[in-house]
Amino acid sequence: MARPKKQKSSISPQEPITVREFWDQQATLHKGSDLATNPDQHYRNLEIEHILRAIGALEPKAILDVGCGNGFTTERISEQHPDAVITGIDFSQDMINEANRHHSGNNIDYRVGDVLSLSRTPGLHVGEFDVVLSTRCLINLANWEEMKVGILEMRKMLKPGGHLVLVENVQDGLDNLNHMRQSIGLPPIKTRWHNVYIPQDKLTKFLNEIKGQLLDTEYVENIGNMYYIASRVIYAKLCQDQGIEPDYNNKINEIASKLPTMGAYYACSPNFMFVLHRVESGSEWSSRRLSS
Repeated sequence: MARPKKQKSSISPQEPITVREFWDQQATLHKGSDLATNPDQHYRNLEIEHILRAIGALEPKAILDVGCGNGFTTERISEQHPDAVITGIDFSQDMINEANRHHSGNNIDYRVGDVLSLSRTPGLHVGEFDVVLSTRCLINLANWEEMKVGILEMRKMLKPGGHLVLVENVQDGLDNLNHMRQSIGLPPIKTRWHNVYIPQDKLTKFLNEIKGQLLDTEYVENIGNMYYIASRVIYAKLCQDQGIEPDYNNKINEIASKLPTMGAYYACSPNFMFVLHRVESGSEWSSRRLSS
């Protein structure tokens, strides 16, 4: 899953790193903290609340958390579903080590694996899970073609009638946010070097192609729309006017994290939740039928 692109390390600036090495470093730096996968803790809590609500409505008995990182969210899921069997998988051995150290549980099993070859991961079985979750995992892949492979691999792991919950960053949400920022003189927010946000038009076309055959879309939500407007636009503008750097832990961000999403018509958060339902086509499906 590691992308060939390299970047200077924030820990060791002289050495270029891969995506996998970046996440290994995050594990070393942050251990079991939620900061290992997102520096904005208020938003992280908001995101987890939405994930727990979605999974809770499905009442699963077996859950696969793909790209689980250090297990921070996985443990929260475990607390909500103590009777479920939960598996966390990540391509960073260091992240899995931290997950076992800090976020283990009687019903959690952590493994090293790659979303691009998920169905061939030792110890996992195709058709084993009621819910498969991906939280900002796909955006670490190299391109849209790999993302499609990742989605189809996760679909393989679902039981018939199971649900795939994708919580991923979409480029169009970031574009809307940047349009709003630029209208008041703020610079655009750029994607981080190790991320490729999902192109919404291609995802929509893909989901329409597999509708009724592989996965049906049950629910879509733009998570944290109001939070991003308050924190990345209003608060950011106040900081710019005062000549100070924004602080993720500012009281405004805390208040904004408690606001309703309100993102149905103009999504200003990059982060979307897609709840997809596995369906059976009754005939063999070939990936060659999918457009780019």
